[in-house]
Amino acid sequence: MTSELDQENLKKAPLWYYIRKNKRAFSLGMFFLLITNGLDAYYPIILRDGIDLISKKAPFSEIQKTVIFFFLIMASLAVTRFFWRTFFGTYHTLAAEDLRNRVFKHLTKMGPSFFQKNPVGELMSLIVNDVQSFRQAIGSGVLVFVDGIIISCFVLPLMVSLSPEWTWKTLIFLPVVPFLIWKVMGLIHFNFKVQQNRLADLAGFSQEVVSGIRVIKTFAQEKNRLGMYNKLSHAFEQSGNRVAKIDALFMPVMHFGIASGTVILLFVAADDVLSGVATIGTFVAFQRYIQKMVWPLTAIGIGISHLQKGKASFDRIKDLLNQVTDIPDGGTIEIQSLQKIEVRNLSFQYPGATTLSLKNVSFDLSAGQTVGIVGPIGSGKSTLLHLLTRLYPTTTGAIMINGFSIEQLKQRSLRQHLVLVPQEAFLFNDSIADNVNFGLQHNLDSAQRVEHWAQVVDIHQEISDLPEKFASQLGERGVNLSGGQKQRLTLARALILESSCILLDDTLSAVDNKTEKAIEKQLYSLNPTQTKVIVTHRLSSVENADKIIVLNQGKVEATGSHLELLSSSPTYRQLAQIQGYVL
Repeated sequence: MTSELDQENLKKAPLWYYIRKNKRAFSLGMFFLLITNGLDAYYPIILRDGIDLISKKAPFSEIQKTVIFFFLIMASLAVTRFFWRTFFGTYHTLAAEDLRNRVFKHLTKMGPSFFQKNPVGELMSLIVNDVQSFRQAIGSGVLVFVDGIIISCFVLPLMVSLSPEWTWKTLIFLPVVPFLIWKVMGLIHFNFKVQQNRLADLAGFSQEVVSGIRVIKTFAQEKNRLGMYNKLSHAFEQSGNRVAKIDALFMPVMHFGIASGTVILLFVAADDVLSGVATIGTFVAFQRYIQKMVWPLTAIGIGISHLQKGKASFDRIKDLLNQVTDIPDGGTIEIQSLQKIEVRNLSFQYPGATTLSLKNVSFDLSAGQTVGIVGPIGSGKSTLLHLLTRLYPTTTGAIMINGFSIEQLKQRSLRQHLVLVPQEAFLFNDSIADNVNFGLQHNLDSAQRVEHWAQVVDIHQEISDLPEKFASQLGERGVNLSGGQKQRLTLARALILESSCILLDDTLSAVDNKTEKAIEKQLYSLNPTQTKVIVTHRLSSVENADKIIVLNQGKVEATGSHLELLSSSPTYRQLAQIQGYVL
């Protein structure tokens, strides 16, 4: 509940949330910024005094004191600038880290259906570009905005103290500037959001091209892909140019009201200086203050610009954080071992699909059984395994583990006991040992166990022939391995956990028959208490199973042994005929 309240506070007021969360760094940064601006506003007065002393031909000792004081002011400015940059940098760095971790954690909670709807490139853009844009908003955006206000509060009173008449005349165009800023801000907010969306499109397409480069080259589609990339890149360029053009209005708008002040000063101050009403030092100091007033309005404009961009980015992040996972981890029960799996009247339809993938499926599995699941392509075999490991929600019917509904179990506990080896082999850009060892979290004996299970899946010799053996680095998704090698490594990664139940989703489809037979012989002889669920198209892999379930068009057509199904299941008999079985 506390975590949910914390998340809601972030969504409502992200700036104030991170200021409160990192109040020490923020407060110290603001404290030193205040001192810096005070010193920066005061030094023209010292400059005025020095110039007036020189004009009056004052003794060198008096001029020397003013010079030393001026030096101390400037040295103090250097020190205080260092501290406010350090503390303020700490504040927005911690904020960005927290938000980035929140986005990443939220992504890990989402189910496969979420990632099917959201391109990887767009999600990468959110976690990298949008977080960085938000960081600039609450960091440099807030900083320059506050900096501009503080400087104005220091400089304006000092200008009035030097000459009220000069002040109002030189800053007469000042009230026009905020209105122009407000108009520009609305345009920036809208166009920057469009720019971020175009960047997400470009990142998503780039990721897809890199991942599918082999397919692109196989079909000689490099030119076609390049054309599509150029189109997306051009759209991003145009959106960026629109933002840049609007952003470019800031400097002219900022300088219009202030630069004109210097011209006005030359007219209104000339008589006062020539008549002796004002000193040359006062004139120089006042001109410095006019220059300083360029920054506050510029800073306020830049700050608002960053805040608008950050708001657009946080709106995208908030949209992501508001999306609720379809597989919430609300279970409270942890199982110690797998005793029984019961599937009762299970039906399932993928989001956006028009037909059911599974229809009223029911069966039981007991601990230690080896169960085969066969059927034509699209009959629901993989879907059933995904539901058993709760990668998708159970909407109609029930899955019971040891008598508890699958929703009552903690997801971590469920997946520790039911380990799925998916049809698509996925390996990380890491060493072979670390890939096999992925679920062990580097136990003390993990190296020996990695080698043992590499022998079980008949890949130990192939790894040993590599120059760095198990320390050999794999490319992204294991690109430097064959399909069969990747499948065997992913199988070893699951077997090394020695879980209560292992679910094999056509895991050895890319392995030759001889190697498959050798691996299956090992699987059947190892760990007799382990439940094995084998989804396959090769009947030879399951003909010795304790039970075989035949799925056809999402329904259980028949259940039995190999010999029983040859007579009771038309689908099984047809598969047997195709694969050369004598009936």
